[in-house]
Amino acid sequence: MGVGILTAVLFSYAMFQGGFVSWFLFYSFLPFGLHALTVALYPLRRAAVSRTVPARRYYAGEAIPVAVRVELPWPFPMAAVAVGEEREGKGGGAVVSWVFRRRLSCRWTLMLPRGRHQLETVRLEVSDMFGWGKRAESFSAPCTVIVYPRYVEWPASMVREWFSHGNAARTFAYRRDLAVAVGAREYAPGDKMSWVHWKASARKNELMTKEFDEQRNDDWFVVLDGGPSPSFEELVTLAASVAKALLDAGAPVGLLVAGKERSSLAPRRHEEQWQALLLRLAEVKAAREGGMEALLVDETNWKTAAGCIFVTSALSSALVPPLRALAMKRRVILYVVTGERREEQRRWEEELRRSGVHVSVIAPDMLQTVRQGGEFQ
Repeated sequence: MGVGILTAVLFSYAMFQGGFVSWFLFYSFLPFGLHALTVALYPLRRAAVSRTVPARRYYAGEAIPVAVRVELPWPFPMAAVAVGEEREGKGGGAVVSWVFRRRLSCRWTLMLPRGRHQLETVRLEVSDMFGWGKRAESFSAPCTVIVYPRYVEWPASMVREWFSHGNAARTFAYRRDLAVAVGAREYAPGDKMSWVHWKASARKNELMTKEFDEQRNDDWFVVLDGGPSPSFEELVTLAASVAKALLDAGAPVGLLVAGKERSSLAPRRHEEQWQALLLRLAEVKAAREGGMEALLVDETNWKTAAGCIFVTSALSSALVPPLRALAMKRRVILYVVTGERREEQRRWEEELRRSGVHVSVIAPDMLQTVRQGGEFQ
């Protein structure tokens, strides 16, 4: 509209004023005006847009490469073509200058927080050199990106200390009491072939595993405090780190997220368990209320656990009695991520240590600078 008004003004000026200068101004402006008008009327909605993200693991704080291919309806000399993410807060985009071809390829990087992200639309905008004529359209180009939590490589000496610490410490080994088989269940990766129930497998035409009345094993649980916390991302990083250390040591590892709604992952030691743990930790969110108190009281959570590693940022008096009772039966490791410690919290820590609980306090700053594959000092 602005281009049309400016064209009309210059034409009127040339008609009424006459002379070389007025007509020179009009004809000098005319090519730019026609170009801007053509850009404004360009059928941009007929363009085709596709987006691809390389399929691999991405961790929090890592740049994620994005490639976008654009096919325009027909070639036209655009002064600028801007391509970018339309989702608010995601950023990312590229500008191509003086385009005179149909097919374009653009690349940029995104910095996304931990979680599952659904990238929906790509915004395409074209303009002339003065910005008089503009046209913009949004195109659906769905793509799912999962950003996993960061983790650190835990020192082997600290892992060995977990296995030998506490009142319930014993030799680290894997064994089951195979005295009495009371039923059968579906075969799961990691089950020994000696546990296969062949008669039940023949009846159901699929592999079935024996269930035993008494089972004694070395399952470990990593318990993440899912309550509200300003250091929740650091808690997730720490939970992923200790789970990776246990899996590398050969222990079956499960996950419990204690919050308003509990989330659990059964202990396993096969390779797929690390992927399952990462995915669960990538999607976990801090609850507005709740914590570990109710979960600690429920003994069914620890029926098969040889050891538990608790990760929290808030040690309270309500946690001390159940942790002490738990330490009488199995190994208990407590990590508290906090930058400030009151005197009463120090007393609770000493009380837990005297009861056989391994207590460590980690400052949030130590985990904020961690990148995937780093090493904890």
